[in-house]
This record gives sequence, structure tokens and C-alpha cells, in this order.
Amino acid sequence: MYCNMKKSWSMIGCMLLLGFSTSSAMAEDSDWTIKADLQGEYGSYNKSIKRDSITNAGIIIAADYLDQGGFSLAVNSTTVKYKLAPTINQQSYFASVRYNLHVDGLPGKLMLRLDGHYISNNDVTGNSDGVKIIAPQLAFMNYAKNFYMDIGFAHSSYKNNLTINQYTPTLGFGFNDLADWAQLRAYLIDTSNPLRAQNKSKTAGAELKWTHWFAPSNSLHLYKLQAGILAGERIFAVDGDAAAVYNLADVQRGSASLGLTWNLTDTTHLMVLAGEERYLDNTIANSYSSRFVYIDLSTQW
Repeated sequence: MYCNMKKSWSMIGCMLLLGFSTSSAMAEDSDWTIKADLQGEYGSYNKSIKRDSITNAGIIIAADYLDQGGFSLAVNSTTVKYKLAPTINQQSYFASVRYNLHVDGLPGKLMLRLDGHYISNNDVTGNSDGVKIIAPQLAFMNYAKNFYMDIGFAHSSYKNNLTINQYTPTLGFGFNDLADWAQLRAYLIDTSNPLRAQNKSKTAGAELKWTHWFAPSNSLHLYKLQAGILAGERIFAVDGDAAAVYNLADVQRGSASLGLTWNLTDTTHLMVLAGEERYLDNTIANSYSSRFVYIDLSTQW
């Protein structure tokens, strides 16, 4: 896992994250909704021959104007410690713009989105440095807000003769009076150079996420519960929900996570999410896992 802004669990330590709210000129206009997330993660690698641990921290600012559209900006810093090789220090940058269309005759809105990623690090091979990604998405949400679908595409350019094309068809359903939401997304990934991609020319995986929102009056001040599983395989994946890029070459072969979010105030939430991801380094036949804890403190105004 690399540049992943969402995740951890049984390990020696956990990076704590504190969120904050910063005043903005746009916040003075009630037509704008501004959200800030400060995030942190610690993960340890189990049975990995090469890797020891991963930490990252980042901030995301998102701004939306009424129901018309908006933008997001994010910066993330990641450190991957190796058992024998030098530590990799990485900086990643993310920008996203979105625009909603209300078309006569459609029972909902079309949502256009365009994401961009840039990743730089001190990888001596250059294989995971200078990564550039462009990711458009077309989505539909009905007015009842209980049905969602999208088709996403991501084109990733790596140094040393490697490009990745990823296709992500998605379906989402709301039920239980919209207290629950289920989302299923496929990851269909083509690689231009199997020698740079663990001898993989294609991978396919499916991710299922479930979210449950609690009644506001619950005594524990819980806001929501989230659970997710990934089956199949992914390599060099781009996760649009988490604004995360897996820019290391190992094959991801499944994951599971569980998280809880609490209401600190009406507009401030604390999320703690833990899980495990499984990987295969095909070049040395090393199967290992990454256990992680991710913390997010967000505020909205």
C-alpha cells in the first residue's frame, strides 16, 4: 500500500491524527459548504521479506457550491520503511473538480468529475516516482437518493515504460429508509508492461462497501459504521473514494476493514478505521499482509 489516505490494526503503534477547521473567505457565503479532513495512518507489514512499516499523514479540503459542483485539494506525506533497503519518503498531491447536470427526462442528476494525482518520492529505481494520473468519471444519482451508478477511468503514467488503464463500473443502493448504503465496484486494470507489473497484463477485483448511519439520539454519539471487503486482484490501483494510489508493484489480493465515526459536535466527526490488506510480491513469491489503523478528524462549515 502506498499513498493510501484511508486505513490499520494490530501493530506496535498508531499514528494519531487531529483535524481542524480553518476559516475561509468562501465560508462566509452560505451557498458554499466547506469540509476539512486531517488524516493519519500507521501500518505494519506481516511476513514481508522486504517491508517493515508505513506511516502517512495528509489533509483534504473540499468545497461545494449548492448542488452545482465543487472541488477538492489534498496533500499527503508517506514514509515506507524497509528491512534492508533505504526508507522511501513520498509526497502526493491530489486535485478534483466536479459538476452536476440536471437533464430533463432523467429521474436524477448526472455528475461529471475529473481527478488528477501527482506523486514524487526518493525511490532510487525511479519506478514509483514521478507518477501522473488523470481520472474522469461519469455518475448518476436518482432524486430519491437510493440508486447510484458510475463508470470511472484512470490513466496512470509511470517512469521506465509503464502505463496503466483502469476501469471502475460501480453500483450503489440505499435501503432501510436510507439508513444503510451498499456499494459494489469492479476494478478492471490493464498494464502496458507485464515485466514492470509482477508479470500481470491484467487484473480484476471487486470491492463491496456497506455504510450504516445511526439515529442522532443514540447514547454513544455514533454517526456511522463502515465495512468493506475486496476480493480478486489489483495492481497499481487508483481508489477514487479515498483519493489513494497504490503505486508499488506488488499485487493486492484482498482486504477487509471496519470503521466507526463519532459525532464530536454537529459539524465535527472523528473516524477510526482498522483493517488488513493481503499482497503478493510475485518476483520473490512472498505473500504478506499490511495491518493498519487510520484516523480522520473532519469538520464542516
